[in-house]
Amino acid sequence: MRVVVVGAGSIGAHVAYRLREHGADVVLVESGAPAQGTSSSSFAWLSSFPQMSWTEEAGRAALRRTVHQRFHELADELGGDWVHWVGTLTWGAPAERAALHDAALVCRERGVDVAILDAATTTGRMRGLLVEPDGEFIFEQDSGWVDAPALIERLIARFQDLGGTLLRDTRVVALLRSGDAVSGVVTDRAGTIEADAVVNATGSWGSHLAALGGAAIPLDLVPGLMIYTDRVDPATVPSCVIDAPTWLSRPDPSGGVAIHWRGEGMTSVHGANGWSAERILADVARSLPALASSRVARTSVGIRPIPPGGPVVGALPWTPGLYHVLSHGGIGWGPVWGDLAARELLHGETVPELAAARPERFYHQTPEIGRFADDAEQPPVSVAH
Repeated sequence: MRVVVVGAGSIGAHVAYRLREHGADVVLVESGAPAQGTSSSSFAWLSSFPQMSWTEEAGRAALRRTVHQRFHELADELGGDWVHWVGTLTWGAPAERAALHDAALVCRERGVDVAILDAATTTGRMRGLLVEPDGEFIFEQDSGWVDAPALIERLIARFQDLGGTLLRDTRVVALLRSGDAVSGVVTDRAGTIEADAVVNATGSWGSHLAALGGAAIPLDLVPGLMIYTDRVDPATVPSCVIDAPTWLSRPDPSGGVAIHWRGEGMTSVHGANGWSAERILADVARSLPALASSRVARTSVGIRPIPPGGPVVGALPWTPGLYHVLSHGGIGWGPVWGDLAARELLHGETVPELAAARPERFYHQTPEIGRFADDAEQPPVSVAH
């Protein structure tokens, strides 16, 4: 079977690697360079708290329980220093205490290793962090962050070692059709590539590629600012992920700190944007004093694709051959989507856990936005237990 995968970000790299590893003839087409889109401008956070406390569609909830295990397995499979299991401290404002506490209890019942801390214990464990004494503090042990560009580089290197073809700086300008089916792509540099299936893994460009095949796939595009400081003495800042009321921070491979400021009034499409990188850094430095003497080394904006109602995985029955894999959280969910795409495309399975992710939902019903969006930064919801 020959498959063209369009998009060499996290999802496309996982899908292409797994398809090739399962024996498909795969061409990975990227309009620029791999990992240069949203995958390189993502907080790239791996967490189960509070997500495991959410009330979700059953299939999606079942898949969520596999995410971290797949990363542990993939680290053994690929090797390399690209995943960092440093833990996450979630720091809730006083108004969030009850909801966070309830979510922590539900997560514990569902197998997540979380500890509920007081302010004194938190400051004792987290070097260089100042917190409000009446806040709520939850530490999740088995969580952390991914160096997404390094992971994608390793995935594509392994993909090529297995005989896969990467076409860089090559844009898909049309899709080939054979009757109702999509049968390949037309590119601006490599001409026509015929295939048994085309995978739409183009992230924020997913609606555009779908439209070339006559499919209407809506996406909410939400820009998010990432800030990277210059080098910081690691002894002066926490080594874990900090999920604070209005911002997130983690170590960065450059030796600095990566910050995502998300504002207040969080919704399923995140909060307001900050005024400027410098003002955001100054705000974060009130809690991480070591950053008061640092400066902004660079910034980037990732365009997060959030399909209404959650991820889109699969082909429309009336447009066979065009298989969509589009989701927010493409880094965290990448290994799962790669596995499932290989099962469906190469082995003819219909994965039951993907029933709510099928693209035909956009034609039959109004999707519910929020609970099923792959948004690791949604405010926690108290769940009866």
